[in-house]
Amino acid sequence: MTFDYIVIGAGSAGCILANRLSKDPSNSVLLLEAGPKDNNPIIHMPGGCAEVLKSDKLNWKFVSTPQEHCQGKSYDIPRGKTLGGSSSANGMVYIRGHATDYDDWANAGNKGWSYEEVLPYFKRFENQTRGEDTYHGAGGELNVINAPGDNVLFDKFVQSGVESGYRFNDDFNGENQEGVGRFQATIKEGKRWSSASAFLRPILKERSNLTLITGANVSRILLEGTKAVGVEYQKGRKTVVAHSNKEIVVSAGTIKSPHILQLSGIGDKEDLTAAGIKPLIDLKGVGKNLQEHLDVVMRWTINEPLGFNDLDKFPNNVKVAWDYFVHKKGVGTCNSIEGGGFIKSNPSLDRPDVQLHFVPCNMTGISDPMPKEHGVTLHACQLRPSSRGTIKPESNDPFAKPLVDFNFLGHEDDWPVIHRCVHILRELMEAPVWKGLVNEEIHPGAQYKTEEQLKNLIGSITETVYHPVGTCKMGQDDTAVVDAELKVHGVEGLRVADASIIPTLIGGNTNAPAMMIGDKCADMILGNQPPAPAKLNNKRESEVAA
Repeated sequence: MTFDYIVIGAGSAGCILANRLSKDPSNSVLLLEAGPKDNNPIIHMPGGCAEVLKSDKLNWKFVSTPQEHCQGKSYDIPRGKTLGGSSSANGMVYIRGHATDYDDWANAGNKGWSYEEVLPYFKRFENQTRGEDTYHGAGGELNVINAPGDNVLFDKFVQSGVESGYRFNDDFNGENQEGVGRFQATIKEGKRWSSASAFLRPILKERSNLTLITGANVSRILLEGTKAVGVEYQKGRKTVVAHSNKEIVVSAGTIKSPHILQLSGIGDKEDLTAAGIKPLIDLKGVGKNLQEHLDVVMRWTINEPLGFNDLDKFPNNVKVAWDYFVHKKGVGTCNSIEGGGFIKSNPSLDRPDVQLHFVPCNMTGISDPMPKEHGVTLHACQLRPSSRGTIKPESNDPFAKPLVDFNFLGHEDDWPVIHRCVHILRELMEAPVWKGLVNEEIHPGAQYKTEEQLKNLIGSITETVYHPVGTCKMGQDDTAVVDAELKVHGVEGLRVADASIIPTLIGGNTNAPAMMIGDKCADMILGNQPPAPAKLNNKRESEVAA
């Protein structure tokens, strides 16, 4: 099999990349996906996220190494393993990040990646149901709506933020990110609108030049000297080789993209040799620079049955399913993570460094059975950690999961922000709007107050927010893996396009940025003129904040 372009991974970036590359019928494109097709109806039910994450078939279920500074806890790392990748398993929150995040990329020497230059890509693929304006696009493939949930607890959370002194914000993707409000979501007509739904499914039957193969576990990229010429993958018990006439693009995500490079002999020669892999291209940055949002999770009980804590029990679960699958209504159409915000842990900062997520139920884990007691769960994550982790191959077995070490709290600058997150959540729940409704803090418990107490239990009150980035860093320094055109340093005909190329973690959810990266990569591959940079008010958020 020979194709012009081979895309490894049909996830958030890979689907839009395959869409754009195959638009010209003279280009032959092969899209490889390790997981199955997205035929399971639970994938497309916005309220079914937890069920997707329980699945061994739809979730890679990576797990971190024990974290030294978090009482040795090993953190679950859910990653979507189906068409759409993690956009078929995430919470559907649509956030681009702070404008200055992209300016940071450009200022580090990555030409073409400033906010003014990437905003037109976001706008191009958006169908913003609020309508088009300076910051939003309409008519694109990705449907973006006001989150549809009507639970009164969302409004109470937003009011608690206002009462605590934070500004109300009706648009986290507009001119200013700071404040509390309701998130928007990637949902269309009551269905999850994943990258596959938006960019892949509508074109599969009409484009004979696009070949999709699912259940294809890539074992290595084939090199002739320093040129990438093909891909070897396992399909069932068969080993298959596909060749490329032009380019190969790895879009397998922050965990698998560096792992595939490493299995191919591309990476830090010491890491490869230790795993029994012959080094072919010594590229020290592969698998380095791992960043993730460490998330403080706290829970309170409430004295009225206003949350979701009885919806997974019979007969309520039957009603939820009936309402959704028969009538496309009810909580099944909602992503349930609709309240949130971006705030500063210190007023002197020039941009928010903490993101809030509010869930109207008492939940111990996203895939755990819900407790009987009604309650609320609040999350606060540090947006720009200083700690950096690694991904290393455990062995030369392509089916062995890599070793993922986040090195959470490994840098001394991170703990003060995490500590402040605990107090921010408590301040929010002490707001007047909760009076008479909130009973008590049940996790970790109000008795844990001192810095030492909190530090000693940090592993039990933190999770990840499923936003890993950075392991195939874009840049020109010694730790960079790709350049500003996403070409792998030292290898001809090979690029990486997904969240792994993000050099510094953005202030927000990472799904939309991954799609932008895929769209922009396609333009660079095809030699298309990029859209004209946006013309924006140059004032920084701190100058225009209310």
